[in-house]
Amino acid sequence: MDKVKTILVVDDSKANLMLAKQALDEFYQVSLVTSGQMALRFLEKRVPDLILLDINMPEMDGLETLRQIRAIHDFHEIPVIFLTAKTDPETEVECLKLGAADFIGKPFVPEVMRSRVARTLELEEFRRLAEKRAKRFESIASKDPMTGLWNRSYLTQKIEVSLAKGTQAAYMIVDVDHFKSVNDKLGHIVGDQVLNRLSHMMIDAFPDEIVGRLGGDEFVIFMENPPEHDVLCARIQAFQTAVNDELREVTNGIATLSIGVALAPQDGNNMDTLYDKADRALYVVKKEGRNSFRFYTSTLPSKQAKLDRPDAIEMNIRTLMQQLKEPGTIRGAFWQDYEPFLAIFRFIERMLARSEQTFCVMLATLLDPEGNVLDPKLLEPAMDVLFTAIQDTLRKGDVFTKFSGSQYIIMLPSAKAEVGANIARDRLQRRFDAINTNPEVVLKLDLTMMDMVERA
Repeated sequence: MDKVKTILVVDDSKANLMLAKQALDEFYQVSLVTSGQMALRFLEKRVPDLILLDINMPEMDGLETLRQIRAIHDFHEIPVIFLTAKTDPETEVECLKLGAADFIGKPFVPEVMRSRVARTLELEEFRRLAEKRAKRFESIASKDPMTGLWNRSYLTQKIEVSLAKGTQAAYMIVDVDHFKSVNDKLGHIVGDQVLNRLSHMMIDAFPDEIVGRLGGDEFVIFMENPPEHDVLCARIQAFQTAVNDELREVTNGIATLSIGVALAPQDGNNMDTLYDKADRALYVVKKEGRNSFRFYTSTLPSKQAKLDRPDAIEMNIRTLMQQLKEPGTIRGAFWQDYEPFLAIFRFIERMLARSEQTFCVMLATLLDPEGNVLDPKLLEPAMDVLFTAIQDTLRKGDVFTKFSGSQYIIMLPSAKAEVGANIARDRLQRRFDAINTNPEVVLKLDLTMMDMVERA
């Protein structure tokens, strides 16, 4: 059973309060107070789903009451509808600036009041649902898909925000020694196990720090307000020893750990500078035999002197390719936000147009059994199930994105004929039906073949 929405009505007229209660009491739980001060005291004990607030009240009018409500962080999002007998344009502008959702004129018309309250509550419900969904996808976009750590773009954002405040910090680059040998001799499955195990140990050892993956076997630990030098060294040493014991067991003694450290603000006050300094310290660790850590100092030898050598250029190319390569074990269809999806679509469109080929686009839509739009409460978990089904069944070369609140659009470059597209559709339908546990949710799949033949 749905939770009954609560409405707080604030008006200095008891007659108006009773009229509002009579209009709303059948559908909502209604609380009544006669002043702005009483409304603030009410909010200390309970947060309503909506506030009906009279503008013209003695001592503290509706505008000042709303200002004080909005000044409290927990009450920022409560929708407020003003009650007024007459409103001049200046007052309306002021109300809207403060975040008023609507106005209801006096004397009240019960049907109008119920309609505007219902509409405002419905809009608030959709806003919260959209915000929750956006945060979920923002989290997905901020994470490294294999390790679950923060990715490079999120790391940059979080670290730059911290450094902009003048925060003292330690910036550590953590690198797996001989990682290429692990992949070559033991296989990429063991290599992935090394990266995942290292990720878990970093989180365990530095639970309060910003921990992320830059790419390949290179990670970052960003520690705000680090302890004094000796204590920090002891902590890094303990972490490195524990990880080395683990890596030796997993890799038959091949892999160890090297760490370069730069400090803010003395070594730099932005991520690029700190990365360069920590990378320079890491370079010296590698040059001196790996399996150690070092803090940056201005006396460390520079990497730049070797950049013109052919072997250094070759090393830079390998590093670049490692960073460009998609991290982790490649599995299932490729998720992208809508704008990158469009860019990929247009690129594939150009490539296939040259060979006069076609490819398939599939639209996946969630509906109720009668073919109507799903209830918002069913939609979010159903979209998660569909997301999983797409990744489980479609190929690595397929790309998909969210098209609307109830739809994903999927590009199937490998399905160059209708028969292949139908196979992909049937496979996705079977997988969704197998993992969907709600009989009120139905998946509809529509296919279209994109004609890439260039015509004069």
